[in-house]
Amino acid sequence: GFAVDRAINHLNNTYMFDQKLNVCVSKQQAIMAGQSYELEDGSCSFKDFSGSRNNRFTTPEQASKNRIQHPSNVLHYFNAPPEVTEDAFCEVCDELCLKRPSAFKLFSGKSERSSSGLIEWDTKNDAMESLSLLNHYQMKNPSGPYPYTLKLCFSTVQHAA
Repeated sequence: GFAVDRAINHLNNTYMFDQKLNVCVSKQQAIMAGQSYELEDGSCSFKDFSGSRNNRFTTPEQASKNRIQHPSNVLHYFNAPPEVTEDAFCEVCDELCLKRPSAFKLFSGKSERSSSGLIEWDTKNDAMESLSLLNHYQMKNPSGPYPYTLKLCFSTVQHAA
């Protein structure tokens, strides 16, 4: 339906990691876990995320809270440590071999438990690659045993600064 059309419209023929994405409607009526195969990198061609706690579409109520945005070079981040800095994001990008962001904006504290803000990259493709590897990244919690699960989404804002 509408979500498939939107995914095709926004992602088809874009580039990630120097590879052109080809997103189209499948000829299959359903995806069967038992028909998966091994990809070139050794990973499985199928993974079921329906039971993941990071799945934001498990109930109609959860899905209605999602604001779907087209890809952009600015990402909104949330659920980061309260004291997170631009340098901390740069270190994570270096660790994951991603391009560093060009701008960073920390929103003033809605919460003392976590932080949110905007991160900008030079290009939409850089932001897409960063979102694919940084979304759900486990950031260290200096004041507790459990890490922060970083959440990212595309922003409607033109610039982070």
